[in-house]
Amino acid sequence: MPLILPSSGECTYEEKRSKFLGYCAPVTTEAEAKTIINTIRQAHQKANHNVFAYATRSGNITRMSDDGEPSGTAGMPVLNVFQKTGVVDYVCVVTRYFGGTLLGAGGLVRAYSKAAKGAMEAANPTEEIISAIYQVICPYNQFDNLKYHFDKWGIDILNIEYTDRCTLTVSVTEAQEPDFQSGTFYSYERLSYEN
Repeated sequence: MPLILPSSGECTYEEKRSKFLGYCAPVTTEAEAKTIINTIRQAHQKANHNVFAYATRSGNITRMSDDGEPSGTAGMPVLNVFQKTGVVDYVCVVTRYFGGTLLGAGGLVRAYSKAAKGAMEAANPTEEIISAIYQVICPYNQFDNLKYHFDKWGIDILNIEYTDRCTLTVSVTEAQEPDFQSGTFYSYERLSYEN
């Protein structure tokens, strides 16, 4: 399962007096990623570089920029940190304030990677849980039995309508589906998926 960022994260890393400020955040669209990149650029106008990488499943977009650093020493290492970890739907910007000493290609790759990794770890990536939304129909005389089983399985009841029978809207994770689908005293229909 892919990992997602539940919140933003920040990290400061120093290498030979150069400061690297890592920042990452969850995004779902390229427009959101560009807004965050521009906000960080505005906040750090005096920085030498604002390197970024982002990826969104919406539109299957992956972008990066070395922002003036030697090709392949900045944007790609930032991107690699997230790809190797399996994080999706993110933007990461690493801002560099030059400290007067050249770091060389290897030093730049290490520094940008460490700042990106620190920011990502501060955001605490978590496993994405995908749920299916179901409509469940059961007779009144089975409602207590259904409620007992759903509580036991940890299935969230989102809504209940009482008419000539009970109609429920429930959220079922992938791990809960085998138990849910084994029920014989109710009928169900999948409505949609949600993250």
